Amino acid sequence: MKKTLLGISLMASTLLFAAESTYTQFLNTAVEDIYDIHNYSKTKMSDLAQSDKALQEYNSKLNKYEAEVSLFLKENNINNFTSKDDANKALDELDKLSIQNVQLAKTVAYLASHHADNANESYNNTLKETSKTILRLSDDIGVMADRILLMAKEIGIMADRIIKTQEIQSQNLAATQKLTHYAMTLTDAQVTATRNNVNNNMNAGMSNMNKNTNQMQSQQASQTTMH
Repeated sequence: MKKTLLGISLMASTLLFAAESTYTQFLNTAVEDIYDIHNYSKTKMSDLAQSDKALQEYNSKLNKYEAEVSLFLKENNINNFTSKDDANKALDELDKLSIQNVQLAKTVAYLASHHADNANESYNNTLKETSKTILRLSDDIGVMADRILLMAKEIGIMADRIIKTQEIQSQNLAATQKLTHYAMTLTDAQVTATRNNVNNNMNAGMSNMNKNTNQMQSQQASQTTMH
């Protein structure tokens, strides 16, 4: 049964990661948690696209998740599979994890491409931080993939299965990086466009003020001459 509250899910993950769990046990929980984060973003998409506060909350969830993944990797440098079946399950979960990370990157790219040009600077900064978090998570998954694939080779998993997993992993990591870099680049462009619009409006306003002032001075001069 899927978890209904992301907070409970992440709390359960923390308890699991702190224990000496295997990569397979870790991945089972990590995949479920990343599904929850993705589903959360889908249900909150309208809020995420309009509210900096909502985006910050989403970014906080991503940061916490990425930190747990990073912690697990630091505390589990060496961990052998107990069987070929265990290794195969880990490879399956690794593919799911990688694919879901691309989905998270697509969410950020969507928010960046559909947000109005007059987005406030705080929102754009949060969006860039979210992109960086997903890039860090992408790197973490890459480290995990290297370790799992090495252990799978050592335990004697078929070479073609490993090659296929490596190809999927490589494609998904590349897609994640491309999407998140796109989001950050677009966000920078939006900030620049916003500043340009503000400057243009200010310049136009000053021009109108000067024009009005000149007109008033001309009228006053005409009235003085008539008198």
